[in-house]
Amino acid sequence: MRCFCCDGDSSDPQQPKSGDPDPPKPSGPDPKEPKKAKNIVPDIPPPRRVVAFTAKLNTAHSTPYHSGVLKLVDVVVNEGDAYSPDTGIFTCPLGGLYHFTVHMSVNGRAQCAIFKNGESLASVYHTSLPDKCSQVASVSSVVQLSEGDTVWVNLWGHGRHEIIATEDNDTVFVGFYLGNRSVSSHPQSSVMAYDSSSTHGRPVAFTAKLNVDDSYPKHSGVLKFATVLANEGGGYSADTGIFTCPLDGLYHFMVHVTVYGRGQCAIFKNGEVVVSLYHTNLPDKLSYNSSQVASISSVIKLSKNDEVWINLWGRGRNDIFATEDNDTIFTGFYLR
Repeated sequence: MRCFCCDGDSSDPQQPKSGDPDPPKPSGPDPKEPKKAKNIVPDIPPPRRVVAFTAKLNTAHSTPYHSGVLKLVDVVVNEGDAYSPDTGIFTCPLGGLYHFTVHMSVNGRAQCAIFKNGESLASVYHTSLPDKCSQVASVSSVVQLSEGDTVWVNLWGHGRHEIIATEDNDTVFVGFYLGNRSVSSHPQSSVMAYDSSSTHGRPVAFTAKLNVDDSYPKHSGVLKFATVLANEGGGYSADTGIFTCPLDGLYHFMVHVTVYGRGQCAIFKNGEVVVSLYHTNLPDKLSYNSSQVASISSVIKLSKNDEVWINLWGRGRNDIFATEDNDTIFTGFYLR
């Protein structure tokens, strides 16, 4: 009888024979091996482009007789090279929102305005007659610019402008880029989008002017600036005169009031005084048409829905006014 237990290979048919190749391994990563971390590059936005300048009036150019562009040729800083001391004109290199200010030293009478593409944005008329003492008047504005737009300080009126500069008394033109409205926020960055003045890709900034018909108000409380030049972010209401914060952070606010007599106002936050001013022209000077400008500003930390406005205080008429070429202005913008 044939013995099957001794016939042929008695090894286990489930085990590979000696010398046979190893069975193929399953495709894909070995679950026992630790996973390697992927080389992820964070989506960090490029550095914010800086456009900013400060230029001063040269002492040799004091008391100009001409109208038109006032050239401020002594450049302190000119990041982005957009300001030309040869022409006195800023040419926008990057579309977006900008803030401009002019501080002029006056020894008599001075008339100037911030111009954009030949049109007046914000103007000032200041006199220190009859004493002709040296004083400083300021005006500022937020403005939306497109690439190639031009901005400058423009002299208006006839005769000599008693705008001066000395070694220790400057007339200054300042401008800087706030941001644009086309960028989205990046959570990995400490700033919002490509600039520090945006919420969901939109800057928060406004400038509003007092209407001529609202001059010499007799009430106390909110002063409404009904003519809106810029209102990016929609925080300012011309109907109420109140800025309602759309985004937590630090903001800068400034008010320039044109006064012919007595002016009293303050920057309020949620019903409380932040900073205030009281400015008077003495009665014997009013016969000299001594319109003057007083300014005050503050950085304020705000939470969403906080409210900021210009508040009139004191009894009787406030001699704060506006004309077609003499502005009272409220402006503010988000810092970060």
